[in-house]
Amino acid sequence: MPSQPSTALPPAHLTMVLAHRAMVHDLDRIATVADELAQTPDVSRTAALRRYVERVFHIIAHHHEGEDAHLWPLLRERGGDPEALALLDAEHEELAKALHVCHEAVHRLDGDPATAVDLAARTREAHERLAAHAADEERELTGRLAPVLDAAAWKGFATHMRRTAPGWTLRFMPAWLAAVAEPHERAGIPARPLARLFGPSLARAQRTVFAPHG
Repeated sequence: MPSQPSTALPPAHLTMVLAHRAMVHDLDRIATVADELAQTPDVSRTAALRRYVERVFHIIAHHHEGEDAHLWPLLRERGGDPEALALLDAEHEELAKALHVCHEAVHRLDGDPATAVDLAARTREAHERLAAHAADEERELTGRLAPVLDAAAWKGFATHMRRTAPGWTLRFMPAWLAAVAEPHERAGIPARPLARLFGPSLARAQRTVFAPHG
């Protein structure tokens, strides 16, 4: 079944699509920065990368924990397709392992080019798994799981995510999603005034990491 156009998705579903896009985009960019640090070590850029990665990885973990703790159990209670849910569960488990290895590589990053080479390799492995999982999840949510998803389910998931997110994410995530959203996808950006308020500071942080000499 083809995916729904993003404009046809409920806002919370669109938020998920934007989150997937931002996660996949950033892992690709993090791997590229690691390659660059292997060639040209930079202490300040390394520190900025580690700070940024900590935030991104926390958001990825919170995203998957929210699905595991709230959304998937709800869909099971509603009789959601067991094969689709088993697939997403299995992918979460494998992805968690890849992200853990990648996270450990970030902590080993110390200015030695070898640690940057290792981070680049580990991040590309995690990026490949994350991109595949995001595609599978979006296909299943608009396909086999669509019959048990409605506005109430998405609203409940959005509420759960807000209640369980650390306070600092309000200064990061809305602007982070806004940075990858197309104009017609603005409904998927939570707390849009905060996205506008903190967008400039996020852009500066990203330039420090991804384009320090640009």
